[in-house]
Amino acid sequence: MAKSYKRRKPKKKPPPTSRHDQIFKRKRSTAEKVMLIMGILIALSMLLSLVVNLASNQF
Repeated sequence: MAKSYKRRKPKKKPPPTSRHDQIFKRKRSTAEKVMLIMGILIALSMLLSLVVNLASNQF
């Protein structure tokens, strides 16, 4: 009796993702996360110092 081989099923392709999603929805490395958080903290501290400076000049 002849052996019946299972036919290989072709691998399913994932749904196509846009270039935007490829850039923004990828896994970020720890260094990138740290740099992102540091940048946000620096920007917030600059804004806070600007507000304090403006408030102190008014009085």
